Amino acid sequence: MGLGKTCQTCVFINYLSTVQKIKGPYLIVVPLSTISHWERELADWADNKLRVLTYFGIKERRKYQKMYEMFYPGTEITKFNILLTTYQYVIKDAALFSTIKWRCVVIDEAHRLKNHESKLINCFRQFEIDFKLLLTGTPLQNNIEELWTLLNFLNPNAFESLKDFENKFGELTESEQVIELQSILKPLMIRRRKGDVENTIIPLEEIIIECPMTQHQKGYYKSIFTRNLEYLSRGVHKDNTTNLINISMELRKVCNHPYLIKGAEEQILIELRDSLGGAVSDEYSFMNDSLIRSAGKMILLDKLLKKLKEDGHRVLIFSQMTRMLDILQDYLTYRNYKFERLDGSVRGDIRQASIDRFNEPNSPDFVFLLCTKAGGVGINLTSADTVIIYDSDWNPQNDIQATARCHRIGQTKNVMVYRFITANSYELNLFETASHKL
Repeated sequence: MGLGKTCQTCVFINYLSTVQKIKGPYLIVVPLSTISHWERELADWADNKLRVLTYFGIKERRKYQKMYEMFYPGTEITKFNILLTTYQYVIKDAALFSTIKWRCVVIDEAHRLKNHESKLINCFRQFEIDFKLLLTGTPLQNNIEELWTLLNFLNPNAFESLKDFENKFGELTESEQVIELQSILKPLMIRRRKGDVENTIIPLEEIIIECPMTQHQKGYYKSIFTRNLEYLSRGVHKDNTTNLINISMELRKVCNHPYLIKGAEEQILIELRDSLGGAVSDEYSFMNDSLIRSAGKMILLDKLLKKLKEDGHRVLIFSQMTRMLDILQDYLTYRNYKFERLDGSVRGDIRQASIDRFNEPNSPDFVFLLCTKAGGVGINLTSADTVIIYDSDWNPQNDIQATARCHRIGQTKNVMVYRFITANSYELNLFETASHKL
């Protein structure tokens, strides 16, 4: 049993190679977004000696898998050595999986089990399992209850009572408590850093760049901060006004790009036309130049990407907002920069195809646009050597995992990270809070 993560697939396969003579079956549960990667790695490492069944997809596909691919006729003996599936199908078909005696269950991104009342962990508790291996690169949020939940799942007999565990370690004020907790975790947890596994990786360098606001950003930022609805509703239909219930989110939108505010794009274009006397010779260039000049971050990005392109670098750009990715996509198209894009709406097969195209030798792609939440885990983009964090995450660990898409085992180049922060804004407070959490 253990907790830890380097390259998840390698950890499991290395473990599996030591117990190949022990009869299965094994269950590997992974995020849907990484299932293609796991299939590929298992095919390479298993070398056709192990039968791997990938259980996911539409209802009809799973129906026929149950009928013809899971068990030998008239028996409960499994045809497969390894069953690869996702959290969703563990929940949907818990009754089926609970009939199988699992030699080992491997759970990728296992921090998803940190809630002891969640449906997912309660499904796993129904299974008969000999060995459990949890893989995660996301630290717990300094929460003893979350730690107990994982320990209780690994060994329910040794960690039976949450109340007793909280009474003992709820307030870690004494060094003796820390030492005791470390002694409990030591036989259960393997913590491996990149430097422990591959000492040739050059440490990444991060540069924080404060971007000034444009006049348009200043106007919207001040109006949102002071709740000036008259300014915000200029040229906007009464049913399409800015929502000021969550001011922090609206301020973040302004810091990224004022076009994220409802009605702002139309109003900004009207004002720019008026400043030019209403005459525009090239409408396409006018609209895209406005897109660039309306946000401080976009002005900087435009200059930075030009330099990076000239120097032969390849770039990952992360943002929290898919609508911001839409704006960046329009900008990259305007500048004729070849790119790929990945967000939560991208299907697994299309996602893997984009990754493969970007990683191909001599790939024409210069930029990979990624939503931090959807593209921050489970993928390898070591062909890139530059990361731009367009806007920071509330959870600093998410940004760290995002940079690890290219700063990981297999990277041979220097990796540079540029973090954009809007000067004298709410983003500064957000970043300081996140740094303190880290």
